[in-house]
Amino acid sequence: MTRLVLALLSVSAIAHAGSIKGTVLFEGEPPEQPKLKRDVDRKCSQDRHDEAIVVNKGKLRDVMVRIKNGSTGKHDAPATPVVIDQQDCMYTPRVVGLVAGQKLAVKNSDNTFHNVHGTLGGKDVFNKPMSPKAADLSLDPSTAKADDVVNLQCDVHAWMKSYIVVNDSPYFAVTAADGTFEIKDLPIGDYTLEAWHPTLGTKTLNVSIGRGKRGDVNARFSYKQNEMK
Repeated sequence: MTRLVLALLSVSAIAHAGSIKGTVLFEGEPPEQPKLKRDVDRKCSQDRHDEAIVVNKGKLRDVMVRIKNGSTGKHDAPATPVVIDQQDCMYTPRVVGLVAGQKLAVKNSDNTFHNVHGTLGGKDVFNKPMSPKAADLSLDPSTAKADDVVNLQCDVHAWMKSYIVVNDSPYFAVTAADGTFEIKDLPIGDYTLEAWHPTLGTKTLNVSIGRGKRGDVNARFSYKQNEMK
Protein backbone atom coordinates (compact mmCIF):
# COMPACT_ATOMS: atom_id res chain seq x y z
CA MET A 1 0.00 0.00 0.00
CA THR A 2 2.83 2.40 0.85
CA ARG A 3 4.44 1.83 -2.55
CA LEU A 4 1.09 2.41 -4.27
CA VAL A 5 0.60 5.72 -2.45
CA LEU A 6 4.11 6.86 -3.36
CA ALA A 7 3.52 5.91 -6.97
CA LEU A 8 0.26 7.86 -7.05
CA LEU A 9 1.99 10.88 -5.52
CA SER A 10 4.71 10.64 -8.15
CA VAL A 11 2.16 10.46 -10.98
CA SER A 12 0.26 13.38 -9.45
CA ALA A 13 3.41 15.49 -9.26
CA ILE A 14 4.17 14.81 -12.91
CA ALA A 15 0.58 15.50 -13.94
CA HIS A 16 0.71 18.90 -12.27
CA ALA A 17 4.22 19.75 -13.45
CA GLY A 18 4.57 23.24 -14.84
CA SER A 19 7.04 25.21 -16.89
CA ILE A 20 8.70 28.59 -16.77
CA LYS A 21 8.98 30.45 -20.05
CA GLY A 22 10.57 33.80 -20.41
CA THR A 23 12.89 36.28 -22.03
CA VAL A 24 16.06 38.06 -20.96
CA LEU A 25 16.24 41.66 -22.12
CA PHE A 26 19.09 44.13 -22.48
CA GLU A 27 18.07 47.73 -21.85
CA GLY A 28 19.92 50.58 -23.50
CA GLU A 29 22.31 50.70 -26.41
CA PRO A 30 23.93 47.29 -26.88
CA PRO A 31 27.72 47.25 -26.61
CA GLU A 32 29.84 47.07 -29.71
CA GLN A 33 31.12 43.67 -30.75
CA PRO A 34 34.66 44.47 -31.94
CA LYS A 35 36.10 42.45 -34.78
CA LEU A 36 38.41 39.73 -33.48
CA LYS A 37 42.05 39.68 -34.57
CA ARG A 38 42.40 36.10 -35.78
CA ASP A 39 45.28 36.29 -38.24
CA VAL A 40 47.39 33.90 -36.14
CA ASP A 41 45.58 31.13 -38.01
CA ARG A 42 44.49 31.61 -41.63
CA LYS A 43 42.31 28.53 -41.36
CA CYS A 44 40.01 30.60 -39.14
CA SER A 45 37.76 33.04 -40.99
CA GLN A 46 38.84 36.64 -40.42
CA ASP A 47 35.36 38.15 -40.16
CA ARG A 48 34.20 37.16 -36.68
CA HIS A 49 33.32 39.46 -33.78
CA ASP A 50 33.65 39.31 -30.02
CA GLU A 51 30.74 37.44 -28.35
CA ALA A 52 31.14 38.60 -24.75
CA ILE A 53 27.70 40.27 -24.92
CA VAL A 54 25.42 39.35 -27.81
CA VAL A 55 22.18 41.37 -28.09
CA ASN A 56 19.62 40.89 -30.85
CA LYS A 57 16.81 43.46 -30.99
CA GLY A 58 17.05 44.05 -27.27
CA LYS A 59 17.22 40.34 -26.35
CA LEU A 60 20.27 38.84 -24.63
CA ARG A 61 21.86 35.54 -25.67
CA ASP A 62 23.97 33.17 -23.53
CA VAL A 63 22.23 33.63 -20.18
CA MET A 64 22.05 30.60 -17.90
CA VAL A 65 18.61 30.55 -16.24
CA ARG A 66 18.07 27.97 -13.50
CA ILE A 67 16.22 27.08 -10.36
CA LYS A 68 18.50 27.98 -7.47
CA ASN A 69 20.79 25.12 -6.51
CA GLY A 70 19.93 23.32 -3.28
CA SER A 71 16.16 23.84 -3.58
CA THR A 72 14.87 20.84 -5.58
CA GLY A 73 16.33 17.78 -3.84
CA LYS A 74 18.79 15.28 -5.27
CA HIS A 75 19.02 14.45 -8.97
CA ASP A 76 21.14 11.89 -10.79
CA ALA A 77 23.48 13.13 -13.49
CA PRO A 78 22.27 12.29 -17.03
CA ALA A 79 24.16 9.49 -18.76
CA THR A 80 24.49 11.47 -21.98
CA PRO A 81 27.25 14.10 -22.08
CA VAL A 82 26.86 17.80 -22.73
CA VAL A 83 28.34 18.65 -26.14
CA ILE A 84 30.46 21.64 -27.15
CA ASP A 85 31.73 21.95 -30.72
CA GLN A 86 34.64 23.93 -32.14
CA GLN A 87 33.33 25.59 -35.30
CA ASP A 88 35.19 28.27 -37.23
CA CYS A 89 37.55 28.65 -34.30
CA MET A 90 34.76 29.45 -31.83
CA TYR A 91 33.22 27.35 -29.08
CA THR A 92 29.56 26.56 -29.73
CA PRO A 93 27.57 27.05 -27.56
CA ARG A 94 29.35 29.74 -25.58
CA VAL A 95 27.43 28.90 -22.38
CA VAL A 96 26.27 25.39 -21.44
CA GLY A 97 24.86 23.80 -18.31
CA LEU A 98 25.39 20.36 -16.90
CA VAL A 99 24.31 18.45 -13.80
CA ALA A 100 27.10 17.75 -11.30
CA GLY A 101 28.69 14.44 -12.29
CA GLN A 102 27.68 14.69 -15.96
CA LYS A 103 30.42 14.35 -18.57
CA LEU A 104 31.38 16.76 -21.32
CA ALA A 105 32.05 15.87 -24.95
CA VAL A 106 34.07 18.27 -27.10
CA LYS A 107 34.05 18.06 -30.90
CA ASN A 108 36.43 19.59 -33.40
CA SER A 109 34.64 20.41 -36.66
CA ASP A 110 37.52 22.64 -37.75
CA ASN A 111 40.35 21.86 -40.11
CA THR A 112 42.88 23.21 -37.63
CA PHE A 113 44.52 22.29 -34.32
CA HIS A 114 42.96 23.28 -30.98
CA ASN A 115 43.82 22.81 -27.32
CA VAL A 116 40.88 22.26 -24.97
CA HIS A 117 41.82 23.79 -21.63
CA GLY A 118 39.34 23.84 -18.75
CA THR A 119 40.03 25.66 -15.48
CA LEU A 120 38.16 26.09 -12.23
CA GLY A 121 39.27 28.74 -9.77
CA GLY A 122 42.55 29.07 -11.66
CA LYS A 123 43.34 25.34 -11.45
CA ASP A 124 43.36 22.94 -14.38
CA VAL A 125 40.41 20.58 -14.72
CA PHE A 126 41.54 19.21 -18.08
CA ASN A 127 44.04 20.24 -20.75
CA LYS A 128 43.91 18.24 -23.98
CA PRO A 129 45.27 18.79 -27.50
CA MET A 130 42.86 18.15 -30.37
CA SER A 131 43.93 17.76 -33.96
CA PRO A 132 41.70 18.58 -36.96
CA LYS A 133 38.64 16.36 -37.29
CA ALA A 134 39.83 14.27 -34.35
CA ALA A 135 37.53 11.93 -32.45
CA ASP A 136 35.45 13.64 -29.79
CA LEU A 137 37.09 14.27 -26.43
CA SER A 138 35.22 12.79 -23.48
CA LEU A 139 36.00 14.93 -20.45
CA ASP A 140 35.00 14.39 -16.84
CA PRO A 141 34.81 17.61 -14.80
CA SER A 142 34.23 15.51 -11.66
CA THR A 143 35.96 18.02 -9.39
CA ALA A 144 33.26 20.60 -10.19
CA LYS A 145 30.22 20.92 -7.92
CA ALA A 146 26.94 22.81 -8.12
CA ASP A 147 27.46 26.58 -8.49
CA ASP A 148 30.90 26.13 -10.05
CA VAL A 149 31.71 27.50 -13.50
CA VAL A 150 34.41 25.75 -15.52
CA ASN A 151 36.10 28.20 -17.89
CA LEU A 152 36.96 26.68 -21.25
CA GLN A 153 39.54 28.22 -23.55
CA CYS A 154 41.79 27.30 -26.43
CA ASP A 155 45.47 27.90 -25.83
CA VAL A 156 46.08 28.12 -29.58
CA HIS A 157 43.32 30.66 -30.29
CA ALA A 158 43.07 32.99 -27.31
CA TRP A 159 39.66 34.43 -28.27
CA MET A 160 37.95 31.03 -27.97
CA LYS A 161 36.05 30.89 -24.67
CA SER A 162 33.13 28.94 -23.27
CA TYR A 163 31.54 28.59 -19.84
CA ILE A 164 30.32 25.33 -18.31
CA VAL A 165 27.85 26.06 -15.51
CA VAL A 166 27.38 23.25 -12.99
CA ASN A 167 23.92 22.66 -11.49
CA ASP A 168 22.45 20.21 -8.99
CA SER A 169 19.27 19.60 -11.01
CA PRO A 170 18.11 19.49 -14.65
CA TYR A 171 15.96 22.59 -14.14
CA PHE A 172 17.94 25.04 -16.23
CA ALA A 173 18.10 26.52 -19.73
CA VAL A 174 20.34 28.88 -21.71
CA THR A 175 18.80 31.75 -23.64
CA ALA A 176 18.70 31.40 -27.40
CA ALA A 177 19.60 34.10 -29.94
CA ASP A 178 16.20 35.74 -29.35
CA GLY A 179 16.72 35.83 -25.56
CA THR A 180 14.09 33.19 -24.81
CA PHE A 181 14.29 30.25 -22.42
CA GLU A 182 12.06 27.48 -21.07
CA ILE A 183 12.42 25.24 -18.02
CA LYS A 184 10.03 22.27 -18.10
CA ASP A 185 8.51 19.70 -15.74
CA LEU A 186 8.74 21.62 -12.48
CA PRO A 187 6.70 20.23 -9.56
CA ILE A 188 4.24 22.46 -7.75
CA GLY A 189 6.03 24.84 -5.40
CA ASP A 190 7.76 28.15 -4.82
CA TYR A 191 11.19 28.69 -6.36
CA THR A 192 14.01 31.17 -6.72
CA LEU A 193 14.89 31.64 -10.37
CA GLU A 194 18.43 32.76 -11.17
CA ALA A 195 19.84 34.29 -14.34
CA TRP A 196 23.63 34.32 -14.86
CA HIS A 197 25.65 35.90 -17.65
CA PRO A 198 29.47 35.59 -17.86
CA THR A 199 29.93 39.36 -18.22
CA LEU A 200 26.78 40.84 -16.67
CA GLY A 201 26.47 38.70 -13.53
CA THR A 202 23.48 37.27 -11.63
CA LYS A 203 19.87 38.32 -11.10
CA THR A 204 17.10 36.53 -9.19
CA LEU A 205 13.32 36.54 -8.89
CA ASN A 206 10.71 34.42 -7.10
CA VAL A 207 8.23 32.27 -9.03
CA SER A 208 5.45 29.85 -8.07
CA ILE A 209 4.31 26.77 -9.96
CA GLY A 210 0.63 26.11 -9.25
CA ARG A 211 -2.03 23.64 -10.35
CA GLY A 212 -3.90 23.56 -13.62
CA LYS A 213 -3.64 26.75 -15.66
CA ARG A 214 -1.39 28.24 -12.99
CA GLY A 215 1.18 25.52 -13.62
CA ASP A 216 2.93 27.53 -16.32
CA VAL A 217 4.40 30.92 -15.50
CA ASN A 218 6.15 33.65 -17.45
CA ALA A 219 9.34 35.29 -16.22
CA ARG A 220 11.44 38.16 -17.47
CA PHE A 221 14.90 39.36 -16.56
CA SER A 222 16.42 42.63 -17.63
CA TYR A 223 20.06 43.70 -17.74
CA LYS A 224 21.13 47.29 -18.28
CA GLN A 225 24.05 48.91 -20.02
CA ASN A 226 25.45 50.34 -16.77
CA GLU A 227 25.73 46.82 -15.33
CA MET A 228 28.52 45.87 -17.72
CA LYS A 229 31.72 44.89 -15.92
